[in-house]
Amino acid sequence: MADAEEMAASPSAPSAPGRLLRSTLRGHRASVLCLAADPARVRLASGSSDGTCRLWDLRVAAGAVRSVRAAAVGGEVSAVALSARDEHLLLAASGCDLVGFDLRSERVLLQEPAQRVVGLAAEEINQVVVEPSGATAAVAEDGGAVHLVDLHTWQRERSFAGKHGHRSICSSVAFRPGRTWGLASGGLDATVCLWQRTGKGRQVQLNVDTGDESGAGAAGPQLCNPPWVHSVAYMEGGEALAAALGDGSLALLDAESGGVLHRLRGGHASTVCQVLSTPFGLMSAGNDCHLCSWTSASERGAPPRLSLRAEHPEKVNWLAWSDGRLFVADLSNNIACYEGFGC
Repeated sequence: MADAEEMAASPSAPSAPGRLLRSTLRGHRASVLCLAADPARVRLASGSSDGTCRLWDLRVAAGAVRSVRAAAVGGEVSAVALSARDEHLLLAASGCDLVGFDLRSERVLLQEPAQRVVGLAAEEINQVVVEPSGATAAVAEDGGAVHLVDLHTWQRERSFAGKHGHRSICSSVAFRPGRTWGLASGGLDATVCLWQRTGKGRQVQLNVDTGDESGAGAAGPQLCNPPWVHSVAYMEGGEALAAALGDGSLALLDAESGGVLHRLRGGHASTVCQVLSTPFGLMSAGNDCHLCSWTSASERGAPPRLSLRAEHPEKVNWLAWSDGRLFVADLSNNIACYEGFGC
């Protein structure tokens, strides 16, 4: 663990706190590709190109966070997930396979998974998420499909694809929180798909943003970049869905109809690669090596406002949030931890 340090927030967001406290989680031997948080148990999972995933205990001060378990996956780990219901389950994806590790083992290094679904995806898996009930995992893959896996039987339950699915890489998937079952996926065909459990879907085509502030920054507007969907995240409550887009903007969609409610501009000067919902609003990361915080508006129906814009030293691979802290995986071997949001 590195010593904590302070980082200045950009003056372009006038209401941002003056400083963020940054610390570092060390343990992986190659780039950290993915993260997953378990806020209820204050844990974090990470996956790396070193062929391992790690579990981190966050119930301590930032400077004392440590890895409490490691698991050997055997190949580059492209996605990890934790279950809100089953505290003993750690999921990881490598290539086209999905594996599950049993954390009840007393071993610090888990050499073999307890469960494995070989060849689940036709092409590389990009994201794995577990629904709130803990019964099902959803898997997004390069082939464009989304697969549901029953976590009791470890069998594929259903695959979402076809005319209402993605025509290119499916980059991200998210379960809708709340009572209504719903699943959203985003792809590099510039579409968001809203899925029902039956397999029926609603496809939402996103267009290039022409707003004056879109992608404002040193690189200028990103009007030449298609609005490929790199990441999706439901807002708290599940009434709206945020999509991180290749044209430097974020789209906020109605979770039922798929209609675009707002386009958030002015935060990133390049592709927005990650979006994350937090109790304070949205967090986003861009290929411009900037992190942005979008605070939820107090007025009903008003868009979130940009409240913080801060530079990160590396291109971001993944974001996760737990216990008031933002965790950032990037091209380095380490995980950055930021504190000070909402202060």
